[in-house]
Amino acid sequence: MVRCFSGIGCLMLAAVGMTARGAEPTPAQKLVASPGVLIVAHRGNSSIAPENTLPAFAKALEAKSDLVELDYHHSADGVPIVIHDDNLDRTTNAQELLGKEKVLVVDLPAGELARLDAGLWFSDKFRGTRLPTLLESLDAIQPGSTTLIERKAGDAATLIKLLERQNLLDRVVVQAFDWEFVKACRELSPSLALGALSGKPATDEQIRAAAATGADVIVWNHEKLRKPQIDFIHELGKKAWVYTIDDPRRTAEFIEAGIDGIITNKPATMIDVRSVAGRGAAPSGDSQAVGR
Repeated sequence: MVRCFSGIGCLMLAAVGMTARGAEPTPAQKLVASPGVLIVAHRGNSSIAPENTLPAFAKALEAKSDLVELDYHHSADGVPIVIHDDNLDRTTNAQELLGKEKVLVVDLPAGELARLDAGLWFSDKFRGTRLPTLLESLDAIQPGSTTLIERKAGDAATLIKLLERQNLLDRVVVQAFDWEFVKACRELSPSLALGALSGKPATDEQIRAAAATGADVIVWNHEKLRKPQIDFIHELGKKAWVYTIDDPRRTAEFIEAGIDGIITNKPATMIDVRSVAGRGAAPSGDSQAVGR
């Protein structure tokens, strides 16, 4: 196994892995393979605007986030709708409007979902904010950043076709906890930039399995990932990202440990941390200090 001991070496390994699937790396592949630490706005700039809405995405662009993450489910008529939960209670007024609890996103057509208020739960300032479609979200994000699309539900073919129609296959990153979905995306689109998500303990076996999906990025719960596993991800020629960190000290520790991407609800804060933190050796002492 070839070990990766430098930022340049890791970049070369990542680039080799990407170009082996095709010709010139795509814009999204180049972004993923870049040597810096990428700051990803989790569900938009969700600390100051309602998550997974157009205002949150606009705030993420204002913060100069490298990527803007969102989640989507399908409506009853097959439209990808941007929302994290599978039901509508937490982030919309569905319970009040429809008179019942736990209505699933997939149970309503897109037209009905568009009636819901997805901003009032966060603040009266955002009253009237709607659930955006994936297409509307891409239109809002792509002119100023790169979308990290997290699939919560829906088939790979529908997503790939949507991205093809919008000429965005080479300009977005797609991730999922469902590794079979990641594999299906890779089969349908050899050049699509992909991430494999996990919240399990980051064992070498788990990391190998994530890499075997064809993902370019291994994305892990920050509480389950330690420096030895970050190093192992790099040995496999992959990039290592973590979710979801809002603590500046924790972010600085991961940057020291060689992480490649930080997913956060506070992108502006983490961009400031990145500007003063280096990519030195892991913190002295316990080699497992990063990741509890």
